[in-house]
Amino acid sequence: MNPVDQATEQRFTEIWRSPTGPAGWPKVVNNRPLGKRYMITALSFFFAGMIMALLMRTQLIVPENTFLGPDGYNQIFTMHGSTMLFLFAVPFIEGLGLYFVPLLIGARDIGFPRLTSFGYWLYLFGGLTMYASFLFGEVPDAGWTAYTPLSGSKFSGVGLDFWLLGLSLVEIAGISAAVEIVVTILKFRAPGMAIQHMPLFIWSYLVVGVMIIFAFTPLLLASLMLEMDRSLGFRFFNVELGGSSLLWQHLFWFFGHPEVYIIFLPATGLISTIIPVFARRRIVAYPLVVAAVIIIGFVSFGLWTHHMFTAGLPDLPMLFFTAASFMIALASGVQIFAWVATLWGSRPIYSVPMLFILGFFFIFVNGGLTGVMVATMPFDWQVHDTNFVVAHFHHVLIGGAVFPFMGGLYHWLPKISGRMYGRIWGGTGCGLMFLGFNLTFLPMYVIGLLGMRRRVYTYPEELGVGTLNFLSTTGSYVLGLGFTVALLGLIWSSWRGRSAVADPWGGGTLEWSLSSPPPVYGFRRPPVVRDRYPLWNPAGPEHPRKELSSVADALDCRPTGWRATLLTDVTNARPQALQYLPGPTYLPFIVSVTILGAAVAFLAKNFLVAGIFALFSIGLVGRWMCSEPKLPPGEARELAARLDLPLLSSGPRATGWWGTIGMIAIFATILGMLIFSYFYLWLYSEQWPQGGLPLPKALPGLIPFAVLAAGGILQIVGSWAWRSRRRGIVYLGVGSAVISGLVFVAGEILFLTATPFVPTTNAYASIFFTLNGFAVLTVSAGTAMLAGCLIRLRRSEPFAAPRLQLWLQNSEMFWFFGVVVSVLVYLVNYISLYIF
Repeated sequence: MNPVDQATEQRFTEIWRSPTGPAGWPKVVNNRPLGKRYMITALSFFFAGMIMALLMRTQLIVPENTFLGPDGYNQIFTMHGSTMLFLFAVPFIEGLGLYFVPLLIGARDIGFPRLTSFGYWLYLFGGLTMYASFLFGEVPDAGWTAYTPLSGSKFSGVGLDFWLLGLSLVEIAGISAAVEIVVTILKFRAPGMAIQHMPLFIWSYLVVGVMIIFAFTPLLLASLMLEMDRSLGFRFFNVELGGSSLLWQHLFWFFGHPEVYIIFLPATGLISTIIPVFARRRIVAYPLVVAAVIIIGFVSFGLWTHHMFTAGLPDLPMLFFTAASFMIALASGVQIFAWVATLWGSRPIYSVPMLFILGFFFIFVNGGLTGVMVATMPFDWQVHDTNFVVAHFHHVLIGGAVFPFMGGLYHWLPKISGRMYGRIWGGTGCGLMFLGFNLTFLPMYVIGLLGMRRRVYTYPEELGVGTLNFLSTTGSYVLGLGFTVALLGLIWSSWRGRSAVADPWGGGTLEWSLSSPPPVYGFRRPPVVRDRYPLWNPAGPEHPRKELSSVADALDCRPTGWRATLLTDVTNARPQALQYLPGPTYLPFIVSVTILGAAVAFLAKNFLVAGIFALFSIGLVGRWMCSEPKLPPGEARELAARLDLPLLSSGPRATGWWGTIGMIAIFATILGMLIFSYFYLWLYSEQWPQGGLPLPKALPGLIPFAVLAAGGILQIVGSWAWRSRRRGIVYLGVGSAVISGLVFVAGEILFLTATPFVPTTNAYASIFFTLNGFAVLTVSAGTAMLAGCLIRLRRSEPFAAPRLQLWLQNSEMFWFFGVVVSVLVYLVNYISLYIF
């Protein structure tokens, strides 16, 4: 390895440095500062949610208490659940991932740095929007599940609009962070880190990232549909006009049950990281644990009706969800046994992180056993709406997630702050949390079995649960004190703790190879990995290591003129290219502010202003996507020669290609949920179309779809011409696709305008217009992307520049997806009525 001179190292450091001060904070795009912001903001919301939990328990300390009235209790109950599940758990997980995933895979940053900044600001604005309801005295009160019709405009005030719009912003932030994490893991792994060498923490985040994309999108759609019902008069959930209250439950729990495992799986990754360090041995049964993580992620999508056993659905499909629940329990048990086997026969170091993990074992196993009980339909029918279920899901969520999270924070505190934790603070906090948790929630099982309902603000003395509720409330105070001590310990230690060395624990994964805290650039030289624990066993096959080391040496403190990290292939992590990463910019912050402006204007029912903000934000996103990397030509030529790799890539090598796949997955999920909603409403309607509405005319409706399909054929020809470098045919194909897209949009708008009913007529009309509108939106986005390509084609030299090629590939891919969407919408909205 050639030595790097001090001037080169200084330039390299400067190019990665984050702006400072209030003016610089909105410009930051580095993953670790933004990961810290995510975690600090999430913990702040957690503290607010904890206070609300104590208020609820105080209300229930004695029978017929008047500390909180029924309205106040419903408001606090709604915001407590919303805070813990939407504003704390998943954002904290994503913040932890944004900080540590690049460190564990040997990358310098996350896949889309500007998207990281955009997601954080949307998350913060969404949370503040939900809490702004307190300032206006309109706090949401329909429960954190927002079941319809209780959450409809007839029974809930403007507080639900604050909740829905704030939640939508938070969900967009969560989905964007998930796409980043998945792409980063797939493409930014250190040379040699094949998939069989990935740490289990990384496996858990890879699975969870995919789960978030497919689970959060239905909730985002459901939130928007409910807000359309409330503010625009749509009828998706209006039973009187053909809607369905159970449709909301299906959409909500398709998100809700995977979310339990979205929260749990990163915690398992933390446990699989901490136990080997303090047991001083590798994790046992690594392949089985990986298989269990993947099975849990997949099967969790087959559990949503597990929450609807008492909703009156047919028994036969319920048996499927019962079986899926048992399968999840088996996969979770595999991980438990692997952790126990790793500890078996070792002499573990009982550090504060290990104390939290041991607390997890007791609490989570208890929650898992009661989970098997509520997965059994006859038992669930008895306890579903009682405090038994409250105790169960707190065992799973607090025991299965919060305890490991606290252990992970203490474990990685040296890497985050550069300082060691205080054992007294951490040990005392852990002990109080364990004692308080069990004193709070174990009595709740008995309270529920004795018949006390959940979601009620008081109870009669004759029920005989006053003493148990007193114990439970006392335990909640101890639990709250434990959380406070543990968090204060982290704050104090990160400020006044003794300085930490690079690897205070003797860990085996890559983050411990860096100083504590890591330098601004992370890895100055990409590490070469040939083992799951590269610090414990750095040796590997000699010839591949030499080949990979030459690439790593060439990137030691380089490039110095722009930010970049190494791209590797998905399976074996062989070097493929260098990935340009954008530097500090205000653009993501400005885009998030304009989206917030659109949400606030919509909340105020000023739809014109909301539309203006939305159009402005779309224009800014277009500007964002069109920005070009500027590489210093001298260093670029030198680095390309040393690496023998492209500095700008296209196709599956590029992160932009994978990001487009993620965007298509999001849109495809929305389409799937809309089609599900269409047929669900049809299934439970006496006639379809409802209310005697006329059948949509299939032949006139075919015209815009046929024009779009013709444009697709010409675009296929243009794609072939690109590969053969025939510029004129490329112009013809792209231009035809753009024109056909514009004709489709105009034709659809004219056709929908002439339709003899409006979206507010009934539920059929609402879903009909929404499906067509989604097709128009998708094709419009793809057409705009191709139009941008057409402009760049006219200006670009050389013709086959990698960035231009990537732009055209991504735009084509999304435009063709828009064609597929339009075909499916036509089949559902028009042809299905004549077939069935």
